[in-house]
Amino acid sequence: MDALVSVLRDADFWWVYPVGALMVTVSALLPPVPSTTLFVALGSLSMKSEQLDPYLLALSMLAGAVAGDAATFVLVRRFRPGSRRWFAGSRWRSTLGAARARLDGNGVTLVMVSRFVPLGRLTLNVAAASVPQPARAFVAHSAAAGVLWSAYSVGIGTVTGLWPELSTELAVLLAIAASVLLGRAITLLIAWNDGRESPLFARRDGGA
Repeated sequence: MDALVSVLRDADFWWVYPVGALMVTVSALLPPVPSTTLFVALGSLSMKSEQLDPYLLALSMLAGAVAGDAATFVLVRRFRPGSRRWFAGSRWRSTLGAARARLDGNGVTLVMVSRFVPLGRLTLNVAAASVPQPARAFVAHSAAAGVLWSAYSVGIGTVTGLWPELSTELAVLLAIAASVLLGRAITLLIAWNDGRESPLFARRDGGA
């Protein structure tokens, strides 16, 4: 990790922002692509290196988040994946149906919360495009959620990175762990509030 900080300090670092934004964009369609953990780590590193700006990191994450959400929205509107075989499973349809129903009542809140729940971002984006939610409202909700998500991700990293007694490696690992634990706590809180054992938007009936 110290070697990475050294590279950032000595090399031309401008590529971190567009590459980071691109990964957040791609993660909208491919959730395994790191997004939150990447910017948590970068936020922590920004406190150890003068070559990274936490504000620019947050802005690049926000830009990638809105771009990825918009791309998913457009693709779903264009190709209508709900009619395709791999989206025909009962669990996926149940999850999507619950998300659609909730979008009618508390769209902004639901979109924000979805950023902290496994597969929540993809599910909500597909649901919003399938309802269909007006494009202008979708982009506004995406931007609001992106502001919260980027501030959360980079913010956790910078807080741990500010602790002078922590090594760079430990600060990054602690930031990622804190992010994962907080995300898990939010997921469990949603499940508890909804009175279900399974988190997120799925309604499981009879183990379906």
